[in-house]
Amino acid sequence: METGQKSSRISMRDLAREVGVSVSAVSLALRNSPKVSKAKREEIHRAAERIGYVKDGRVTELMEHLRSYRSKEQMSTIAVLILDVTKAELEQYPRIHSFMAGVEAEAHSNGYGVDFMFLLDLGVSPKRLRNILIARGIKGVIVMPFQTGVGKLDLDVSGFCVSTPGYSIINPVLNRACPDYLQMMDELLEQICRLGYKRIGFILTYGSGGVGHKLYSSSYLYYSMLIDASFRIPILRRREIGDEGVPRWMKKYKPDVVISSGKIYRVLEGLGYRIPEELGFASLEILEDHNNASGVDHRHELVGREALKLSFSDINLNHSGIPENPKVVLIDSHFKPGNTLRKVGRARSVKLRVTKC
Repeated sequence: METGQKSSRISMRDLAREVGVSVSAVSLALRNSPKVSKAKREEIHRAAERIGYVKDGRVTELMEHLRSYRSKEQMSTIAVLILDVTKAELEQYPRIHSFMAGVEAEAHSNGYGVDFMFLLDLGVSPKRLRNILIARGIKGVIVMPFQTGVGKLDLDVSGFCVSTPGYSIINPVLNRACPDYLQMMDELLEQICRLGYKRIGFILTYGSGGVGHKLYSSSYLYYSMLIDASFRIPILRRREIGDEGVPRWMKKYKPDVVISSGKIYRVLEGLGYRIPEELGFASLEILEDHNNASGVDHRHELVGREALKLSFSDINLNHSGIPENPKVVLIDSHFKPGNTLRKVGRARSVKLRVTKC
């Protein structure tokens, strides 16, 4: 039945006619495909905005699903680059091991295999590594973080969909999935206060300048602003630890609980402190301590999975190389009760995490 009305939606065919190209060229340009020149892509995007072309979300979702399925059939491997750890050393680095396990699980659930490439073992130049990746038909690449701090990835990533877990790769700036360090410290401080501890000390073993260093310190210093001055204890920084720094700091400030890493846990035990009977201890990363330590689970496997999802997104959208607008996905940590903290008094109400705008 004729209604006398026509659809007002501008179609892809209308856009193609406007620019004077084929519908397939328009489709490729709208997905930023390198099969269409940059100048022509920009012309098509400008024309789309000018005539009011808007993608049909349902069609776009279906086509991305179909393209994703085809890409998995053609490109079945994700490369994981391990920069400064050999295969023989891997068990000494549980954080990297957990990241890798998360990447592998996510890859397998999406029909991909994983090629773990230990660069110290391979001993190849960046140019040779790039040629190997291309020869193996690899599009998605996950770069494991450095163990020794922050640094540069010496690899031409053009043509690859690259992401990384953590903040240590600072050049180039890549899409990344990271533990939420600020939320992590906020939650840890709140949990300690609920147990009745009053004099909370923080020994920072992270190197200065890193993101974790800044965010942990920001949370602790904000907490210090909220409490009575008599309970405030200055941070013991890494460069101040030395041989005598910890016992001197403990004697001067007399904390009833210490937040730090597994290294400091062992130092405190060596000094004769009975944990948790006379001193509480909260670990910033329970992977570094015995399995029953009280502290924070960074959920590294989930971080690894989310890092790979960022690469999958770029594969499906045909984005590659250094991202124009890098994304950061933050993963909430979980507090894990253990045997290094105990109830010592009346709960203190300290609100650090944002609950409302």
